[in-house]
Amino acid sequence: MDEKKNMRADVLGRRDALDAETRTRKSAAICRELERLVEEACAPDAGACGACAPDRNSAEADRLGPAHGVRAYRNLGRPPCVAVYAAMRSEVDLQAFAESAFARGWDVCFPCMVRDEADGQGPGRMAFYRVPGARLDHARAAFLNHPLRCLPCAALADAGYEEAAPADLDAVAVPLVAFDDEGNRLGYGGGNYDRLLPRLRADALVVGVAFDEQRVPAVPCEPHDRPLARIVHA
Repeated sequence: MDEKKNMRADVLGRRDALDAETRTRKSAAICRELERLVEEACAPDAGACGACAPDRNSAEADRLGPAHGVRAYRNLGRPPCVAVYAAMRSEVDLQAFAESAFARGWDVCFPCMVRDEADGQGPGRMAFYRVPGARLDHARAAFLNHPLRCLPCAALADAGYEEAAPADLDAVAVPLVAFDDEGNRLGYGGGNYDRLLPRLRADALVVGVAFDEQRVPAVPCEPHDRPLARIVHA
């Protein structure tokens, strides 16, 4: 645990040290690549292993399994449903990708910490909510600008936000603190995405996003940690 804690502190320090111009430029490049991957993955003729093939050999793809985007994509017959996040501090900013997704008519979902009980008590969990482009500013005030606030599901429903089940998600952009060349990721320690990934469809495209400065020689792993088949970085 100390090894992970120390790595988080070191890598977050490097990420925070990036100037705003560099973060903006790198985020834009990551957004362009993410858009390309989703567009190709969800195209009617995406092919056998097209855009979702990992950057490693087939044996490694077999080891990682289908939950990490190594299976073929079929025509969805509807706009893709993509899961993004609202950047905190010095994270990769996916705003440009979200805006492009809105313009293309894609279904865009953002995470929120929620409790199922109406009184706001009980255990919290991360859920994704559909946010139309016209309601993005409202969503920022309602929950996006307060990522650590845990809200009752009923309150979000009353505000007009619909929860997307993990099986609804065609593509998920995963934030991370650190990554290595084997696809291992170090998160913030809450385990939210570790719990989400096994619940996604086998053909869901899962893409980690990070800056080059977040790369490390090796991420310390535990049995529950799940590597990613693809990490887009710049």
